Amino acid sequence: MPENDAQADQILLKQLQQSDAQALATLMKKYYTDLYSYGMRFAQDEALVKDCIQEVFISLWQRRENVTTILSLKYYLLRAVKNKMLKSLHQQANKTDSLDNQDTYDFLQEYSIERLIIEKQVSDEKAAALRRTLTQLSPRQHEVIYLKFYQHLDHGQIAELMHISRQSVYNLLNEALQKLRTLWHAEFLTK
Repeated sequence: MPENDAQADQILLKQLQQSDAQALATLMKKYYTDLYSYGMRFAQDEALVKDCIQEVFISLWQRRENVTTILSLKYYLLRAVKNKMLKSLHQQANKTDSLDNQDTYDFLQEYSIERLIIEKQVSDEKAAALRRTLTQLSPRQHEVIYLKFYQHLDHGQIAELMHISRQSVYNLLNEALQKLRTLWHAEFLTK
């Protein structure tokens, strides 16, 4: 995140700490799209995602006296949404007995921005080949790529968010990129 963006967040957090409701509204406008997009990757339930985001911002407002301890607001909000989503999914699963632990969730990734760029730059055949290649990644590999390249989180933040070690983030990211590279080359060298 650019330095001036982090500084702007800190100013908004100070205003929030002083019970400035407009600061909360500004934060919601600034981060809602990223949080919604991230939440939808855990469940294709729009109402659930919106509820979880709303709960995160309500919680932020209720705990506004302590917000100055937040070092990276984007990371904090992404983590809070993920935790709310997983908790909600777990509660739903307890009712249906379909989800036993946190590692069994699906991380859905559409790569819609990539798809648009590819369709403009290369033929439909290459775009279809890339989509076939991406579907061969595991949900955890999708998640690490999304957090690193779309949300611009550092390895430490990704490790905490995914509940794995920093080394595991490096390994998972490396495996995902190697797999993409290998599959991509295989797709086009065989034609």
